[in-house]
Amino acid sequence: MSPTKTPAFTIPTVDISSYVADPSSPAAERVIEDVRSACITSGFFQLIGHGVPRELQEAVLNGAKAFFKLPQEEKLKYEKSAVGRGNRGYEVMGKQVLQKGALPDLKEGYYVGHDFEPFSDPNHTYNWFNPPNVWPTSLPSFETTFRQPINEYYAHMFPLSTTILDIMAAGMPYGPAVFDEFKTDPVAVMRLLHYPPQPASSDALQFGVGAHTDFGSITLLLQDMAGGLEVLNHDTDEWVSVTPNPDAYVVNLGDMMQRWTRGEYRSNLHRVRNMGGGDRYSVPFFFDGNMKTKLAPFDGGELDGEILTVEEHMHERFRTTAGY
Repeated sequence: MSPTKTPAFTIPTVDISSYVADPSSPAAERVIEDVRSACITSGFFQLIGHGVPRELQEAVLNGAKAFFKLPQEEKLKYEKSAVGRGNRGYEVMGKQVLQKGALPDLKEGYYVGHDFEPFSDPNHTYNWFNPPNVWPTSLPSFETTFRQPINEYYAHMFPLSTTILDIMAAGMPYGPAVFDEFKTDPVAVMRLLHYPPQPASSDALQFGVGAHTDFGSITLLLQDMAGGLEVLNHDTDEWVSVTPNPDAYVVNLGDMMQRWTRGEYRSNLHRVRNMGGGDRYSVPFFFDGNMKTKLAPFDGGELDGEILTVEEHMHERFRTTAGY
């Protein structure tokens, strides 16, 4: 199934509905080939036919807008380090610096994962990557405008992520079960992000988010129509704008996928510059998988250096970009 020549750089639109309907059909085989082609070229594709209701997507984006419009002193009540629940809650503007040498990223965020009740023991220590959620209870009608749509959305995104991994597995020579361990007892997190408008006169090293690769396996990005996402074309060293499509998720591969495939599947540099004059809102969903899975190459060949677990790899990336 592996092509003899790597296709040219492209960010295609892939409709997975035929695969969802019948993974064994000839139409599904085309989906598998299209996804594989995107993975070995740009590492990006636009996904349609996903089945996530548009009204639910809009509800999540509206919930994000409502939270980020709260006064700063109110948002700080839910700041990650203040609430002490690891990778959940509010992250202040400029906390991350994803591009070495650049200014702090011009964005603020809110981290949400699988929803479960915290333990009654206040001294209980949570796994940093999978603690209970922190909910902004001071947000008016937060249950109906924030918590409920976010939990419903998360419930859609989880199986969609595993479907994409199944499609990728079908395009690899390692068998359909290659991601089974990784999909067992997995961690996934979604981030509500707000990028304020960036003036044309801003510093050349100021970005909404600087050039970086994602840490995990796959990312599914829901975004508004503001634009600003750019992907590096390695063949020309040019930044390619990704035109927002209201019907599509932007899917990209992370560093773990690149490690597993020894670089055949590309975890590509991308960045955000919000130069359109208005606010930009997006919701990336990061499927990080089983924290104990080892990032050893799938081909079983000679190992190159220390083999980290997912958890060790993720801790290192957060430490170097945000000081966590």
